[in-house]
Amino acid sequence: MKDIFDECQFGDLNLKGRVVRTGTWETETEEGGFLSPAIFDRYEKIAGSGVGLIVSEIFALDRKDRFAPYSSSLNYRGFMKDYQVITEICHNHEVPILGQLAFFYYDDGDNQKAEANDLTLEGIRKLQAEVIMAAKKFSFAGFDGIQINMGNNFYLTRFINPYFNQRKDQYGGNTENRVRIASEIIKVIKKTMDMHVSIRINPWDVRKGGITAEESIEIAKELEKAGADSIQLTARTISYLYDGAEKNPFLVYVDKLIEAIDIPVILGGNSRDMASMNDVLNHTDVEFMSMSKPFVAQADFLADWKANGEGVSICQSCNNCYSKKTSTCFKY
Repeated sequence: MKDIFDECQFGDLNLKGRVVRTGTWETETEEGGFLSPAIFDRYEKIAGSGVGLIVSEIFALDRKDRFAPYSSSLNYRGFMKDYQVITEICHNHEVPILGQLAFFYYDDGDNQKAEANDLTLEGIRKLQAEVIMAAKKFSFAGFDGIQINMGNNFYLTRFINPYFNQRKDQYGGNTENRVRIASEIIKVIKKTMDMHVSIRINPWDVRKGGITAEESIEIAKELEKAGADSIQLTARTISYLYDGAEKNPFLVYVDKLIEAIDIPVILGGNSRDMASMNDVLNHTDVEFMSMSKPFVAQADFLADWKANGEGVSICQSCNNCYSKKTSTCFKY
């Protein structure tokens, strides 16, 4: 029987459990972007709780990004010193940590909000270089890898989506072409750095003319071919609403995805209790599951679950931490 606290292999990383903590916003920084004591304390509690892998809060590329005020920064003076402490905290507990890069806008030098169809080839090279440089900064700070967020509705999500991308060159058209911008980034990172590369993707898109479940699997295959080490599923909330009469569509999709690729897949979703998570582990092909908001409500809840052999998160799924873009809980 599989259990969320099993020691296991995650690509090139050794994990002490199957639960992946995924970060979202960061709002507890001090003036100038420096990390507050509360952030260090939060990471100490998460890393020591029994989590298998930590994905950091979102890092934005540009201080003018839509979500930059609520995100971590790669470019403040204390980044290297602060995050070397964060990664050391995680490693002291033998927990790997990935730096999460997610941006909504992209400034190509001419247009602060350039979309997929606006970018010249020079603009694409500039974007790729900035993402690769972010990976290099993560590496210097001690992160074990980078997670490039190509899910939800972030920039690269839109770039690979046929609903938004109508380019006529090698970066538009079929699936391979639209994913090329990411494939080339992955190849350079894997060739030049010793970094785990994880990619977040949506299983499908709710827009007419957007990405289907079938194409999403093809996208994952392209990412694997380029050298990606793992895939994490995420989604705009509306994408996974269902009436309960059928098996959860995320679970149907994830089994098909796991069968189609040979790299680890992390199942996202609204996991809230140990029993149902273990049920998923033992009745599907899922090996890894991510949680986000429960760690906002209580950073070290997994320690209680592990000690008791059972548990339910105190998170009420009110979604205020996400919608109000804060790294603290409104209820606790």
